[in-house]
Amino acid sequence: MRSRKPTRRKLLGRDLVFFRGKDGQVVALTNWCPHRNASLAQGKSIFPGTISCPYHGVTFGSDGKALAFLGEGPDSEWCDSKRSNARHYPTRTLKGLVFVWMGDGEPAPIEEDVPPEFFEEHSLVMFSEQRWAVNWRASLENLQDAHVFFVHRNSLEVLSQDEQGLKLLLQMGPNRPTTQIVNGRALVFENPRFFDFVDSNQERKTQSTRPFQETYESLGGARFPTTDFRLRLSRVMGFLRKHLRPKMDWLVDDPEWAQGVHMPTTFRLDYQSHIYSRTVTPEDEDNCWIFYYTTTYPRTPRRRLFNKVLFHVYYDWKQHRNFSGQDKKIVEALNYENPSEKFSSSDAFPMAWRRMVIENARQQKGRVGRG
Repeated sequence: MRSRKPTRRKLLGRDLVFFRGKDGQVVALTNWCPHRNASLAQGKSIFPGTISCPYHGVTFGSDGKALAFLGEGPDSEWCDSKRSNARHYPTRTLKGLVFVWMGDGEPAPIEEDVPPEFFEEHSLVMFSEQRWAVNWRASLENLQDAHVFFVHRNSLEVLSQDEQGLKLLLQMGPNRPTTQIVNGRALVFENPRFFDFVDSNQERKTQSTRPFQETYESLGGARFPTTDFRLRLSRVMGFLRKHLRPKMDWLVDDPEWAQGVHMPTTFRLDYQSHIYSRTVTPEDEDNCWIFYYTTTYPRTPRRRLFNKVLFHVYYDWKQHRNFSGQDKKIVEALNYENPSEKFSSSDAFPMAWRRMVIENARQQKGRVGRG
């Protein structure tokens, strides 16, 4: 038996209520009853496919149409006006996740905004979410810049790298490849595999000849990193990776979805063993929801079960709580509205992303985006 209790969620500054229609699919309406602005989320689905306001019993269908006014009885004429209807937001449920179109007018094709694995029959998409107390822009702009090794230097993700992977994270320096926009929807590097960890033969494609510990004359000859512990650990991890990691190839061939930031707010990485995606959905000006999607393609039911267990007991913590949790701590304390940012050349990617949002966002009047 399906729950009669609706769910409330705030997206893009708007309060929505979610419940199931007669066909069992999740539908979304504005949370506020047009009668006296009571919260529909406090009501119930007394009748299949409807939701009844807890205040006066106004009952709405899954399309938002006011069907009955239980407090006034069957002779009530209040429902006859279109102004009595609650706003309806189109939804689509894919792989257990509900996607909502928050704009006015007809929704844009969902395939333009949602990663392709959500439409593939054999893909296994596992996900989790976090709420960050920061504007959505700041939570998406700490990508492809110079923060990774410094902020994440003690994360399990960095500590498990082999020597060349560790040096790649540390020594990308101030210069980055130029960026390009794909189909007006994705921002990627012209060299799409610049940040690749390994090629299909498990060999590093980017090699570094610079010393691990570099000298800073401006700091009196001090070296950073201050110790070579991570370097020595990376050699152990490299040995294990070489002998234990099977050969794999890329899971995504389409450059629009392989690696980079995709409109409206999704960051993507193809790890060969899985696809990592992080999507930001604004809640309001000061808060946002972070959704993490990990996609694999298990060939057997046993492998499918193993991937689910691995995600919930290990990967979700390693990548989302441990690694991204370090980002969360930093960006929640940013003074994002301070106009005195002084950019470096290593900020080329986030700068290009800001420009892309301004120049390529859907411009139709009233459209807000897909939550």
